[in-house]
Amino acid sequence: MANHSTPSSTDFSSAHGQGPVSFDTVSFSYAPDQEPVLSGLTLTMPRGLTFLVGPNGIGKSTLMLLGAARLFPSQGQITLLGASTENFLTAQSDPECEERRNRLASFIYQNMEFETENPLGDLLDAVSANSPDPASAALHRQEVLEATGTGGFLGARMQELSKGEMQRAIIAMGLLYGAPVLMMDEPVFAVEPERAERIFSYLREYCTGQGTSIYASVHDVELARKFAQGVVLFHSDGLVEAGDPRELLARERLEKAFKAPWDTLYQRQTLYRDMLNRLEP
Repeated sequence: MANHSTPSSTDFSSAHGQGPVSFDTVSFSYAPDQEPVLSGLTLTMPRGLTFLVGPNGIGKSTLMLLGAARLFPSQGQITLLGASTENFLTAQSDPECEERRNRLASFIYQNMEFETENPLGDLLDAVSANSPDPASAALHRQEVLEATGTGGFLGARMQELSKGEMQRAIIAMGLLYGAPVLMMDEPVFAVEPERAERIFSYLREYCTGQGTSIYASVHDVELARKFAQGVVLFHSDGLVEAGDPRELLARERLEKAFKAPWDTLYQRQTLYRDMLNRLEP
């Protein structure tokens, strides 16, 4: 029931229709003289709320950047909602191409900066107005504010928010924009645990109700075990699997992927979360 980094892998998504993002023998490196981050990867990403889980520095962020057409493969083909990501090669220099890409996939980076002096409420209004479906954004605005807990600081500028508040605000922006695919790189590392659980509970309902696919890399395996509808699991040896959370998030499978005993996984996750929280926003 899992996809592996070989062309002969079983396609978990085949029972549910073609997945939103597919990789066909994809290889990628950041420079010609560097070891590839991904090599010969064939993978179909599941629909719904999908968590990317695996050791730090293994390629989770890179996979999402490739799937959202922010990076492009050295070899192979990537399909985003039926379109080759090669269609968006000029997005960085062509505003029309960038808009076409963004209407398919949004990306929430681990650390984002905002230079605007406008308050958060104005930014959310602008995002909603530019959404592919402004009516849907207006319909869901209040529940998004409640789930993310952002209603209490709509008058604040982004620079005035704590890291956790900023992460919650950015998630609200991503939801109100409403692209059918949303990639989120460590979106809740600075968010208090109870709020993070409430956010992911809502994201799961949102995906089910809207037909949206949301992909989130997380350091907390328990979040994935509670809320995942799909999983992409990265192994220390380079294997990548996609499929059913009940299978891929089993204790034995995680220990194999991380090459670490179960009890030490949580120590690693805590250390990584603390490291991220020390980074400048």
